[in-house]
Amino acid sequence: MQIYIHIPFCEQKCDYCRFASVWNTQEFLIEKYVRYLCKEITDSTYNKNQKIATIYFGWWTPGVLSLKQLERIFMTLWQKYIFLNDIEISLESTPDKVTVENIQWWSKLWVTRLSMWVQTLNNKSLQVIWRGNKWDIDIALKNIDTVFSNNSSVNLGISLDFIIWLPHVKKWETKKDIQHILKKYNFVKHVSTYLLEDYYNEDKVIETSFDKKTYPDNWDSLWVDEEEYLNEYSEVKKYLETTWFDWYEISNYAKTWYECKHNQWYWNHNEILAFWLWAYGFIDWVRYANSEKFWEYYKWIKIHETTLSEEDIFLETVMFQLRTSWLVEEVYYKLNRKKLDYYISEKFLEKKSNKIILLDKWVLVMDYILSEIV
Repeated sequence: MQIYIHIPFCEQKCDYCRFASVWNTQEFLIEKYVRYLCKEITDSTYNKNQKIATIYFGWWTPGVLSLKQLERIFMTLWQKYIFLNDIEISLESTPDKVTVENIQWWSKLWVTRLSMWVQTLNNKSLQVIWRGNKWDIDIALKNIDTVFSNNSSVNLGISLDFIIWLPHVKKWETKKDIQHILKKYNFVKHVSTYLLEDYYNEDKVIETSFDKKTYPDNWDSLWVDEEEYLNEYSEVKKYLETTWFDWYEISNYAKTWYECKHNQWYWNHNEILAFWLWAYGFIDWVRYANSEKFWEYYKWIKIHETTLSEEDIFLETVMFQLRTSWLVEEVYYKLNRKKLDYYISEKFLEKKSNKIILLDKWVLVMDYILSEIV
């Protein structure tokens, strides 16, 4: 069993974010939220003493929790479930919360992976997207280096996140940022490079109010063109692979043994218990989500609860395989062979031995290709 815990409080709400989070760090609101979380865990109808393999604290903001609040959450989980000896516990954080003291305490609280956003080292871009500044990133990286240099007992896998196609970021700049950090700090074991997308259009299925997020109008003139954007993705991928980072998902690269187990289990349709606001879970073939509104969450209202059919599972299996590695033989024989052959002939897909992979430059149209071949 996996556990996902969504932390919705932000010190700043990023100008591209469509996730359920609020620009508010008032202590009394966070404390109320932590109390409801602990009650939600305690009252959960899922079997007590279930063995837990991974816990993931997201969305970027868990660092706003005090160490006492985080410890209380862990103790509630510990009393309800059994932690496996090799449990993976991931914590996401903004750079300003990555202090020497916090790193040491997080490690003591069983955290095994620290995921920190960088997005870009372009200070102008960071300010435009409301992501703080480059100074915070530099200090955070130095703090991690200090802890690792002075405390051999701290054993954290460090993951950094970048976003390609941010405003004001020039051609090849993302690649240069990654090169700069990796050459300076050898403690980085995992890198995520996400592609900024235009989230909202009229055809999009709207599940929450956050799905309607659009970008400021002037961003159109501040991006590199789409071809350069996709070339950047390919160049970053090539560079990371030459530095012994294995590509294991469309946006993720890791040194050997440092892949995110939580995400890998999710992509394999393993069960996930989800807690807190807007958290998505998957139990007994039912995918569910808590409300994105605080007052509804406090009443335990779910906004989504669907039993997946065999057809749903097959579609997701094809999607996850294309995102993470390749289509295996037993799957692609069940697909639309005419459409599949067309996309192979047109160089969208490539067949290698008994596997089919998606070529880098077509990652933006992967969903459309899926709709055609399934």
